[in-house]
Amino acid sequence: MFIKSLLTLSVAVAVSSAHANEFVLEKLAKPSSQHVSLTLDPAQETFSGMTEIALEVLKPTNYIELNGVAYATQMAKLLGAENCDLSAEMLKTGKVKFSCDEQIQPGKYTLKVDFTAPYNRQSVGLYKTLDQGVPYLFTQFEMSDARRAFPVFDEPSYKIPFQLTITAPSSKKVYANTPELKTTVNGDMTTHFFDKTPPIPSYLVAMAVGPFEEREVKGMPIPGRVITPQGKIHLGEYAEQAMPKVLAALEGYFGIPYVYKKLDSVAVPEFPFGAMENAGLVTYREDILLLDLATATRNKKQRNVSIIAHELAHQWYGNLVTMKWWNDLWLNEAFASWMAAKITAQLNPEFESHLDLPQNNVMALDARLSTKPIRKPIKTEADIMDGLGLAYSKGSSVLAMVENWIGEEAFQQGIRAYLKEFSYKNAEAADLWQALGKASNKDVAAVLKSFIEQSSFPLIKVTQQGKTITINQSRFTNAGVDAPAQLWNVPVAIKYGAGDKVKTANVLLTKANQTVELEFEPEWIYPDQGALGYYRWVMDDKQFAALIDNAAQSLTVRERLALLSAADALLDAGVISAAHLMQTLEVFVSDKHPRVANTALGYLAAQKRTFEDESNQDLWPEFIRKSIMPAAKQYGLTAKVKEDAAISQLRTQVVARLGFDGEDQSVINTAKAQARVYLNNPEKVDPYLASIYLNLAAFHGDKNLLDAYINTFKTTKDPQVRTKMLAAMSYFGTPELQTKVLNYSLTDDVTASDMRTIMSGQAYTKAREALFIEWIYANYDKVVANLPPFFVPNLPNFTTSGCSASSLAKTQTFFMSKIADEPGYARTLSKLEESVNNCIALKERELASVNSFLKR
Repeated sequence: MFIKSLLTLSVAVAVSSAHANEFVLEKLAKPSSQHVSLTLDPAQETFSGMTEIALEVLKPTNYIELNGVAYATQMAKLLGAENCDLSAEMLKTGKVKFSCDEQIQPGKYTLKVDFTAPYNRQSVGLYKTLDQGVPYLFTQFEMSDARRAFPVFDEPSYKIPFQLTITAPSSKKVYANTPELKTTVNGDMTTHFFDKTPPIPSYLVAMAVGPFEEREVKGMPIPGRVITPQGKIHLGEYAEQAMPKVLAALEGYFGIPYVYKKLDSVAVPEFPFGAMENAGLVTYREDILLLDLATATRNKKQRNVSIIAHELAHQWYGNLVTMKWWNDLWLNEAFASWMAAKITAQLNPEFESHLDLPQNNVMALDARLSTKPIRKPIKTEADIMDGLGLAYSKGSSVLAMVENWIGEEAFQQGIRAYLKEFSYKNAEAADLWQALGKASNKDVAAVLKSFIEQSSFPLIKVTQQGKTITINQSRFTNAGVDAPAQLWNVPVAIKYGAGDKVKTANVLLTKANQTVELEFEPEWIYPDQGALGYYRWVMDDKQFAALIDNAAQSLTVRERLALLSAADALLDAGVISAAHLMQTLEVFVSDKHPRVANTALGYLAAQKRTFEDESNQDLWPEFIRKSIMPAAKQYGLTAKVKEDAAISQLRTQVVARLGFDGEDQSVINTAKAQARVYLNNPEKVDPYLASIYLNLAAFHGDKNLLDAYINTFKTTKDPQVRTKMLAAMSYFGTPELQTKVLNYSLTDDVTASDMRTIMSGQAYTKAREALFIEWIYANYDKVVANLPPFFVPNLPNFTTSGCSASSLAKTQTFFMSKIADEPGYARTLSKLEESVNNCIALKERELASVNSFLKR
């Protein structure tokens, strides 16, 4: 969702320099408040509206610019300007030019516009969706889709009060950001007058219309409701219980009460993201907000609490204080992710969420030359979406590293000072750096800028001579890649031990090389105490072996998890061989903590995806079965009463690997039987294994099973069941059934935000992936029309097969011709080329090592 070379440059400079950037509004006028009146009927395909914007014209001009996409202007007047009949021209850049024959002089005016527009059907703007055949209306305005719903200054620096008036059929409920002040009834239509919002950017305006159900959330300082489509309100209990606790914890951390007049949470059946932090009316994918407690796994409960915490953290960080421009959206999302992790661990320690290491999800991507820094110039929505996941995970990881470096108390003081100073205003990253630096008396800006304004991360090399440690930093790169030299300001925490003694040496590494004197000569060294560093590390073979020997008793669970990820990265860097990595992973498959064993198994399976080919395909099933046996024997293939959820999660990995990679017939037979049970009564199937059983059964299933999945998908009122059916459909194995599923994805039953789920399993087996790729090429126009617009630039990723140069070449040929219509393809193709070439090089370098290991 989310550079200038200096953070201290204001966004005004960034924007003015972007006047070559035709996507940015010309600074001719600025709004001070806006009223929007809409007539919305979910049964129709279009809507109408009127808006009045109080604004100030800043200099003499014959036109002013607003944002707009897809609406038609029926009338436009600039009240207060004589002899000015406005004409409206909608530009391809997401702007509308309102022109006047006479020059408009500086001063205050009211712009009044009447307009009509279609409801969007691709999950953005003001969009219509059907649930159980019943129409509903929802909004998703971030990043730049408020302009699809009404004329607006649709940039985050225009932070103003909005007031909504919505006329809808009297049979429908209507919600907006603020409490309802009054209603008036006219025939079968009711007009709902909503209170004015505090100053907010347009992307936080929200509304929902439909025959909803609701339940009150008690225990909050302001009113709040959980709001669901019909027949689902009973699934909101868990979220209802979590919300007051999350809100109270956030108020305590920030030291500022929640500022909006209500807090409603809406479960949305069609939603392109996980959730959206609209002020006072937060929207969630329904399969995140709604849980059936009889079948909810610990990870589903954790996701529920964590995403609620993420969105509510935004009510302060993002809503109360808003970025000046989209180049700091990374910080919005990074901060909310970091805060959500803190709150989740505080409120629900039983989730063991401290064992989630978001950096491990993105460092491989961040290491590529084609990856940009997470704070970078932004012009279009495609720029914002580029590296979205990286912004969340890298940003939150870097913030956690800095908090660990300066201390929790100083970090909290800095955050509180920042929020107090910029409440109801706009700010930028440098403002936060300054607040954190002042609170800690440390050069926080130097550390954060080095990680945020540069892509990639340091490789920390540690060498030891007696009690002296030498630390060297260089840019981490994949083997054989020539990258520009870079330096970071890196808080490094070196954990070391000998016998019963364990100590940590902390150093801020600001040069290429630094030395550290330890208190004693260590027997082992772990260069990332607490697993909080956003860096990789390397040691010589003797040191690494000593660390492995001491890991079980001397490293925490979190540190052992980070160790596995670091070892996997060293294979990419060419520091260790694939055989050495797999040998290391085998050691941890028997780890005493199921989460570590689970992760080791996952990395082993990843080697199969990279290295499997004709030379070794017969060796993998036996190797996978053998690797899994220690965990399978220790924990079994069926759940035990009151067992640790981490064991249940490990069993999911064991059964998946046995069924898919190990081709274990008894597991496949069990999956077929359990899938049938699930279709009749989901509560009778182990909730941790349900998805694996459904996917495996689909791969080996027939037309009758597919028909049963489709029927359940269409009729269930449980969002979790619906999502499981959608994902499982993507695994049907025969060409006929796979094609039927793919064609079904283009029907009205499957929404734009559902499309990605039904694509999720299509690459399982090379034959199925090949069919899927050809289907995308053959149905390109329909596929594009059925996806959310922001997701379209990702399509080349789905038509490129692993390490295949020929597949890449075909993708390049197909999509290069479409860059004029979809400029985002150019960026995706550049990244794909690097990714595929890296994969080819890795396979050429290590295939012999892998085959030798498999043939032991």
